[in-house]
Parts: sequence; structure tokens; C-alpha cells
Amino acid sequence: MTRGLALGGHSIVPVRKSRGDVSAQDCIARSYALKMGPEQSSANHPGAFTRRMLLRSLGGMLTSAASPAANMLAALPPVGRELSQAARQAGILLSVFTGMHQVRFEPDSSALIAATFGMIADGNDLKFSSRLRPTPETFDFSCGDSVVSWADEHHLRFRGHCLVWWNALPRWFGSYVTVANAREVLTTHITTVLKRYRGRVYSWDVVNEPIYHDNRPDGLRKRPWVELLGPEYIDLAFWTAAAADPKARLVLNECYIEHNTPAEITRRQSLLALATRLKKAGVPVSALGIQGHLRGSTPLDRLGLTKFLEEIRSLGLEIMVTELDVDEIGVPGPQIAAAAASKLSEFLDIVCPYVSAITLEALRNEPYVASNGNGNPHAQNLFDEDYRPTPAYESVVQVLGKHVRYA
Repeated sequence: MTRGLALGGHSIVPVRKSRGDVSAQDCIARSYALKMGPEQSSANHPGAFTRRMLLRSLGGMLTSAASPAANMLAALPPVGRELSQAARQAGILLSVFTGMHQVRFEPDSSALIAATFGMIADGNDLKFSSRLRPTPETFDFSCGDSVVSWADEHHLRFRGHCLVWWNALPRWFGSYVTVANAREVLTTHITTVLKRYRGRVYSWDVVNEPIYHDNRPDGLRKRPWVELLGPEYIDLAFWTAAAADPKARLVLNECYIEHNTPAEITRRQSLLALATRLKKAGVPVSALGIQGHLRGSTPLDRLGLTKFLEEIRSLGLEIMVTELDVDEIGVPGPQIAAAAASKLSEFLDIVCPYVSAITLEALRNEPYVASNGNGNPHAQNLFDEDYRPTPAYESVVQVLGKHVRYA
């Protein structure tokens, strides 16, 4: 077996290295640098100390043992319990984006995640980016190994994100990848990543955000993959993924198709045409992912989105909501919490009859995350900075309760 190269304390593996276990400690230094900010003091939030200390102690138990998270529910405060029960009764697999640092070094967050959700998604550790691909010849799986193992330890499913995207590409990509070698770069990347985690990943976002207004009749984004490989790069990606892990659900993931605007209506039409073409060609696409980045001040297209969901379902595709959140742009500060709750309720009321899984973009409101430019703090998530349910939480629980499939 080829040994990994030591580089700054990280485990860097050559392209052809076979799978091996890598400890969480291999990426501690980098993960601390990537942490979004310091934990907020409970002194600033009266009454939060008991809840936080309970969550922290449970988190220590969860990260040190492989017992099912369900056994912890009785010890947890009611926070999260209603949400997980409502999702189960609605027949929806509930998930949240996280990362190696949060699950390994934030026990208050990891305890709530393990007890509330049935699946986790990793936002950055397994993207086709410089973190995973420091050079054209190497892969750094240290953080990815750690978070996938954490999901295994807590009996949670894992959603991989994402194999092929136009954004966040490695620093070397532009100077290294050409028309001549792009096919090999793409297939080697997908094959290496999926074989490493074969049998351990519930679903992969195989192609992310392929649609854009680039004045192509098919609506596809030109750069970089269409310019390198043509529209068939999408087919190639799915065939390669299916060969590397036949059991994983393979997702075509797209953003901004939910609202009643000319641009989003057009994008929805292009996405439907692409999904139809792929299915007719027998390409092994399992599911369509609707990201669900909702705009707080932009109306949803209830009729158009419902028709689209019916059409996608008629193709035989599973449907998932993959990155659900609400922005606050254009919403007055005092109205943010209510607006987020209302928009989430309206959207989920539309999609719940059609979707099998919902993944939240984040666990809680982070007071140290930069505001969105209008001076308002981010406040769209289901839990606040002290893990208390927000109005959005209550709204989501209520709307899931309207769509019960299993009593």
C-alpha cells in the first residue's frame, strides 16, 4: 500500500492510494483556522447555561461512543424532538449541513445533530476544491474521513456534496486542466472519491448547478465543463459515479428555480429539459435536488413549481430539497424572523408531497457570521445561537404535521 505524504500535518494521498483510515487529528490545525468564529458566552444569554452544558456533556458522550442517538433523546431537552418526530411522520429524511470541525469539536452542536437528524451533509470537506485536491496528483481525505466516520458512529446517513461544480475549484485547475486532459481529470476525481466511501454514502450531488443564462439553447453553463467537454460532461459524470458506487443515489442539483421571476422560470424549464434528456438517454440519475435557497422578499411560484415537481416525478426521479435556507435581503430587521418562518412554511407546503429528503443549509443562527449587507443579522435557521427553537422551527414543525404519511 502506498503511504500518504506528510504535508503540514495533513494526510495527503496520491491518486492511486487505496482506502485507509485517517484520524480526526490529521486536520485539526486546518479545521480550527476554518472555524467561523468563537463560541458565544452564555453570560450574554441568561438561561442558556443549563441547556448548553447539558448539550456539551451529551456531545462528549456521543463523540466517545457509538451508541444510537435515539438512546439520548430522553436525556435531551424537548428542543429538536418535535422536529425529528414530525419529519418521520411525514416520511421525510431530515438532514443538515455540517463539517468535520462542528461534529468533532463543537459537542453542543454535534449532540443536537445526532439526536435530531437522520442524515448529515458535509458542505466543504469533499468538494472538488483545494481542500480535497491540493495538487493534481493528490487527494487529502483527512477531514472527509473524519466526518463520514462520525456519521457511521452515530448511525446517521451521509450525503456527499459535490463532485462536479463550476465554482470553488482547486487553485491549480485553470492552469492544469485542458480539453485534452479534462475527461481524465473528471473521471479520476469521481472514481477515486466514490470508491473510497463506497457503501457508506446515501447520496451524492454528482453535478451541481449546471444551468445558467449563458445564451445557450440548452441553458447550460459554459464554464468550465461545457467548454472543456461539451454538454456530455453531465452524462459522463453520472456514468462514472454509478460505476464507482452503484448503491448511492446520484443527484442532479440546481439552485434558484423556486421563485416567480422570469430568470427562475427559464432556469426551471432548462432543468426539466435536461432531466428529460438524461432519463431518455438512460443516464443513471437517481434524483433531482432542489437547493431551496429562498429569497425572503421574492414571491414563490406555487403553481409553476408544483407543475414542475409533477413533471419531474413523472420522469421517475426522486426529489430532494438539498440546501434549504432563507435570505433576508429586502426584509426589514424586525420582520426577519417572521418572514423566514412564513417563507419556509409556504415552500414546504408546496414540496412536502413530492420530496423524500430535506437538508437544511445550517443548524443555527451564528451571531458572528457577517450580515447580508443591509445590517441585519442572519436569523433564518431553525435554532438560535443558544440552540433554542426559532419561529422558523415552529413553522417547519407545523407544516410537516400537515403532511403526515405515517402516523
